[in-house]
Amino acid sequence: MDILHTPTIMLSSFVTLVIFAIFFGLAWRQERKSFELLLWSSAFAIGAIGFVLLTLRGDGYSFATISLGNALAVLALAMIWLGLRAFDNQPLKIASALLGPILWIAVTYFSEYVRESVTSRIVLYSILIFAYSALIALEVFRSEYFRRLPSSYIVAFVFATHGALYLARIPLIVLWPLAGNTAAGTAQPLWYQLLTFELFFHSLAGGFAFFALVKERTQQRYKLASETDALTGVPNRRAFLTQLDTHLAAGSAKGALLYLDIDHFKAINDRFGHAAGDQVLVEFAEIVSRAVPADAFIARFGGEEFAACLPHADRLDALAIADGIRTSLEARRLGTAKGVLSATVSIGVAFAEGHEDSHALISAADAALYAAKTAGRNAVWSMDADGVARFSAGLANGGTAATALFSLKTSRGGTAPRPPNVS
Repeated sequence: MDILHTPTIMLSSFVTLVIFAIFFGLAWRQERKSFELLLWSSAFAIGAIGFVLLTLRGDGYSFATISLGNALAVLALAMIWLGLRAFDNQPLKIASALLGPILWIAVTYFSEYVRESVTSRIVLYSILIFAYSALIALEVFRSEYFRRLPSSYIVAFVFATHGALYLARIPLIVLWPLAGNTAAGTAQPLWYQLLTFELFFHSLAGGFAFFALVKERTQQRYKLASETDALTGVPNRRAFLTQLDTHLAAGSAKGALLYLDIDHFKAINDRFGHAAGDQVLVEFAEIVSRAVPADAFIARFGGEEFAACLPHADRLDALAIADGIRTSLEARRLGTAKGVLSATVSIGVAFAEGHEDSHALISAADAALYAAKTAGRNAVWSMDADGVARFSAGLANGGTAATALFSLKTSRGGTAPRPPNVS
């Protein structure tokens, strides 16, 4: 006696597959660059066609219903795996995806033993379903990108469980064989009824999990865009201040803050054009990114101003890193239509110890930067524990080969008040 009505469950699974095929197809029409949406839409559509063929099978072997129908079901699972790889920007392994369906068709068509044995077909089919389900689960577990999306764990669980249950079908089919044609409504063993219901649950949960993945990725992209400087690709002021506040809130905050300002940036834009100025900003962001340690975080504060927090650097390390940034930019030459472009940077350094919040630390670094600017630029100045800015590295009296390229005159006053828009 059937506890669960198998044909009804199979019909529900078919409807679920069709609905998800339509929804993912519509989503792909709105976002054509998301190839995974097309793959998932195709996977659910192919799975639905496979279901139709399987429900039409009779008592004997038929190529269309047995070989092709099951091959399409395996192919649907393989395309879901390809969709996950596309979602993660990984190369698509088309040959591996097609291997299972082709193997199924070849064995069931050419092997008379497998063709006529329901048990052997179920064993082979179960192995293939387990293999592709395991690939899907492993695709999630091995990817750092997927680990940042909570719904990926649901995907991994759903497909790992699905594969394990299909693997369990192998001993079950031997101990409790099926009773005739499963598509004809014949009463079947309880394990088969439960696994058929699991197939419906798997289709439903898997489809919703993929939609959740897409939603979480979209939210992550919006969040990243809101915290990233569009030109240089480094975090913006908002993201930097959030990280800095978190670091300082740790209680025993250490490290240093570098406040960096490219010298005479307005002159660069005026003489070489804004496109060249943008290139200077991009190059400088790369210089800073390469110079700081792995645990550091940087940002473009706006205009030509940048900041870098070195969470675990002591005074000597921080000043060495700052001077390395300064000398790297000074040595960089950019060819433009209006001549060779070179630039320098002034850097103010403050240390986290003794500063209770980000505002106080940034103010101290800004005061050191102001000292570097008024003393002649192209230098590193740092704020001492007593609140006095002192020269640390660079040209203490100002004047560089870079400024000569612009035919600019630098201020050498040293003690003059900071102008409103020093650059």
